[in-house]
Amino acid sequence: MRYIWGGVSTYGIDCSGLVHLAWRRLGVRLPRDADDQAAATTPLELGEERPGDLYLFARPGRKIHHIGIVTARAGSGGPRRMLHACYNLRRVVEEPLPAERNATLVGVHRV
Repeated sequence: MRYIWGGVSTYGIDCSGLVHLAWRRLGVRLPRDADDQAAATTPLELGEERPGDLYLFARPGRKIHHIGIVTARAGSGGPRRMLHACYNLRRVVEEPLPAERNATLVGVHRV
């Protein structure tokens, strides 16, 4: 699926739209925007994440600007991985956290 800022349809989706729709499909209602999704979920210590949890990203002094779904248990012998709607690649991808994402990773939350 391709990336469209604010998208929540088959035409395109953004990062928080992906999280919103994935959880809605499971019968769980989450807010639409990443910073609101962070406020509506439970913080964990980094390293406690498991698939289905949420990685949150922000620049210093700023609100959450990106969110992704954890796809691999932390410490499983590989890098942190997530499913997210990537603005740079303009599509939804499952990948190891790139360097710029590791640099802005501010937390992990559980729904």
